[in-house]
Amino acid sequence: MTAARPVVVTGASGFVGRHLSNYLAGRGWAVRGLVRDTTQGGGYGPGIELFRCVLPEEIDPAPFRGAQAVIHCAYATRAATVEEARRVNEEGTARVYGLSQEAGVDQFVFLSSTSAHEAAASFYGQSKFAIERRLDPTRDLIIRPGLVLGKGGGLFDRVVATVRRARVVPLLDGGRQIVQTVYVDDLCVAIERALDQRLVGRYVVAEPEGLLLRDLLRLVAARLGRSCLFISVPAAPVLAVVRGLEGLGIRLPVSSENVLGLTTARMQPSTADLATIGVTVRSAAESLALLLAPASR
Repeated sequence: MTAARPVVVTGASGFVGRHLSNYLAGRGWAVRGLVRDTTQGGGYGPGIELFRCVLPEEIDPAPFRGAQAVIHCAYATRAATVEEARRVNEEGTARVYGLSQEAGVDQFVFLSSTSAHEAAASFYGQSKFAIERRLDPTRDLIIRPGLVLGKGGGLFDRVVATVRRARVVPLLDGGRQIVQTVYVDDLCVAIERALDQRLVGRYVVAEPEGLLLRDLLRLVAARLGRSCLFISVPAAPVLAVVRGLEGLGIRLPVSSENVLGLTTARMQPSTADLATIGVTVRSAAESLALLLAPASR
């Protein structure tokens, strides 16, 4: 019987981290999940052991010892200030990376985003890109997923909730932005296959063609059986309003970071990367068919 392969997953209580932890455990990996609260163990299958991790300072070093790989999914998106976000995420990543090296872990995987590029306007995209540049492409693996579609959290859940209850759905600049999605299960498969092949460098894991944001929202509405009025709104005043409300402590389904991310969204070629990894990702329509009840129900 093959011994379980030990792997560390940071942010194991998050949307992608939880899916990935359960997937890898189901595939025979011994998952060591790093979470803020180890007492909240619901939603995990067998084969997952939890360890405390509060970035950047409080990280239990024990799970790194003897691990075959570290998959860094943790990322704080609701920090109070940009300075705090940078401290938590960028310094936190450096600390996780350092612990991985100290423990002699062979593979380090950073879960980045297609929002990460040199022209990114959002702090999220800029920060992810900055972290990428600190890694060694000859030794480390960077995965850039598109908009991850799945149940249990993330931006997609907020989009679905908005379409489900709204009669009028605003489209920033007409919703002409190209969105590349990836079904969460396909992302998990891609990460494991990349680990198995010991790939290094940067890979985009997202549907190659993408679709317009307005078409994605209309697909969501159709799957939910909702008849929504979609109206075009200019991004600049929307950004100003959202920032003003955030300054008052009001949390919205869409943040100023989301708005900024959309204003500089760009297509990232993924066909060759998917072929190298050896994975096919579902289209947005195929993913939504699995995630959302048909309109006739």
